[in-house]
Amino acid sequence: MDLEAIGKVKNRFDEPEDIKEMRESESQIIVDENYIEGLDGLDKGDFLKVVFYFHESNDYELKGKRREGKVRGVFASRSPHRPSQIGVTTVQLMEKDENVLKVYGLDAMNGTPILDIKPYSSWLDEPTGLKNLDNPRQYINTLVEKEKYDSILAKAGELHGHYCPNLSLGVIGGSYAMKKLKQTSIGMEDVIAIIETNNCFSDGIQYSTGCTFGNNSLIYRDYGKTAFTLIERKNQESIRLYFKQNDFLEKEYPETQELFQKVIVEKNGDKKDSKKLTKKWKQIAYDFTKKQPTNLFKIEKNPQIDKIPKKAPIYEDKYCDKCDEKVMATRIIKKEQTQYCIPCADETYIQLDGRGMIQK
Repeated sequence: MDLEAIGKVKNRFDEPEDIKEMRESESQIIVDENYIEGLDGLDKGDFLKVVFYFHESNDYELKGKRREGKVRGVFASRSPHRPSQIGVTTVQLMEKDENVLKVYGLDAMNGTPILDIKPYSSWLDEPTGLKNLDNPRQYINTLVEKEKYDSILAKAGELHGHYCPNLSLGVIGGSYAMKKLKQTSIGMEDVIAIIETNNCFSDGIQYSTGCTFGNNSLIYRDYGKTAFTLIERKNQESIRLYFKQNDFLEKEYPETQELFQKVIVEKNGDKKDSKKLTKKWKQIAYDFTKKQPTNLFKIEKNPQIDKIPKKAPIYEDKYCDKCDEKVMATRIIKKEQTQYCIPCADETYIQLDGRGMIQK
């Protein structure tokens, strides 16, 4: 078998280092000029699968103690000491300049030969498919069980649109509670979450627990606290987490607090300020994933809960006599012999927005 290198890695890691530090650093892939044309179509921001050769790995053990301390077979590990000496990593392309690719997330040493570069494809590379049809949350449940808060945060960001401290707290708190109660959610109200805020924290809770507004497993109580309670209906087991470090920005990240005040509160920042805040937010969010949940939250097992809602009833549908649109029966407004939807009746309603529950 003949393998030909198409380029080399250039970075500051001349010796093996902590894999997390390597993946959180930028590297360059210097592609041989003979292969420049093959880079056509790669754009800034793309995710790439990089195949490389462990050129300084000369031996291997079929079974041995791995980085996390467990004894595993080599094919059940990410050890660089392998029979084939081939490694694969997913990276993000930060910049492309002719034959130089600046990437983030590469865990290969300086001088490592690159064997191939492929575009990352979610439908090919995500751990989904027919085997997960019975449980679409199988992958997330595995991450929760292994306390891979950073990996869950990465996926939650796809839902939320950006990374921030409160999203991270929701991910950590939700994951911790699910593991403590030994629960997995299939979105059928057997597990419910009561959230006490509607900020970014709530998206982290929804993603990590599987309790959402759409599956009636998320209950919103407009208390204005960064807190939530997870409840297992059958045995009435529950756990409440309240974020207790409310002054963490001022104490640990004063510069970010100033940026937050300028960009978000006063809405007075420019694009440069917004970009800087986004970068700081992401840093703090991932910093949180390295902390112990017990250091972040006040945790109560089986707290007193006011009126756990019953499972959602199914209401019949009716039609508005004015607009002829289908309406849940409980939302029909009757006037004389005519039935209307709320907008056509010009009646007040409750709206959930950034201010909380507002009567309109």
